[in-house]
Amino acid sequence: MNNLVSIIIPAYNVEKYIGECLASVQAQTFANWQAIVVDDGSTDKTAEVIQTIIQQDNRFRLIRQPNGGVSKARNTGIEAATGAYLAFLDGDDMWEPAFLAELMKALQAGKADMAYCGYTHLYAGGIRRKFSYPYASGRVLFDVIQGKTQIHIGAILVKKDLVDRSDLRFTEGCLVGQDQEFIWKLVAQADVQAVAQELMLYRIRSGSAVTAQWKWQKHIHALQGFKRAAEYILQHAPAGYDCRQLSQALHERIGYKLYKFIWRMIKNGYDEEALQLLDNEEYNRYLSCLAPERMKAVDRLKYGIVTAKAGIWWKLAKLF
Repeated sequence: MNNLVSIIIPAYNVEKYIGECLASVQAQTFANWQAIVVDDGSTDKTAEVIQTIIQQDNRFRLIRQPNGGVSKARNTGIEAATGAYLAFLDGDDMWEPAFLAELMKALQAGKADMAYCGYTHLYAGGIRRKFSYPYASGRVLFDVIQGKTQIHIGAILVKKDLVDRSDLRFTEGCLVGQDQEFIWKLVAQADVQAVAQELMLYRIRSGSAVTAQWKWQKHIHALQGFKRAAEYILQHAPAGYDCRQLSQALHERIGYKLYKFIWRMIKNGYDEEALQLLDNEEYNRYLSCLAPERMKAVDRLKYGIVTAKAGIWWKLAKLF
């Protein structure tokens, strides 16, 4: 049986971290892998560091392309992959040595299409913070949609055949949220097996997407990604799911994310743009799917302020 794992590693200006990233791949106790590193137009010495490692280990392959974003880099890697399984690891992140072995064991034992594990945030100075979410297995779409289970793109192992048959690729040009769009679409098609261990290290660094200044023009891409994922899921109507219930869950979740997004816009002074979104008929339909009475008290208050469209309330919101 072909159990080769193709590891897709997009890399852009990560000369400081790419060595540690690739060393964590070499340290895997499961050794049947190929690593496709896609240098996305780096302007530093990222490619040189990779080349040095390739000379010592031919399981690594470097593909260089003009800068096109992380989605395009991952898609390039998927197209070049020859393994039966895919895993994704960004060039500044790392895995624990047992990552591939544990996920492969879980995937095969559960006869699943995909396995995932937990992850740990790694901060400057080596400070770590683990995230504990319920580990759901089986058909986990509702758990993921409703935010009960969190799956990181760097913490999965999935059959390549499923990705290809489902015509799944990352949305190029999407600046934020492309990972979760892909995950939503993926778990709609997959039987999933969880590994209740934190085996992936997600580095939080200055200038990353997590720490960068918040701009609505960029972060609205995440909202648009969730809409695309919802359309994909409903069009493909996954077997075993009630379509009406699924549609309601998707629209409620997008409505919730929209309310949170508009709240963030208000907090950052984008009042005029926030009003335009609230006056948009399509976005209003998502907000109308929410049931404020089922929200937590703080969310209910914020939702009321958002939908009030009142200047005085929005001024108070900035004090929260």
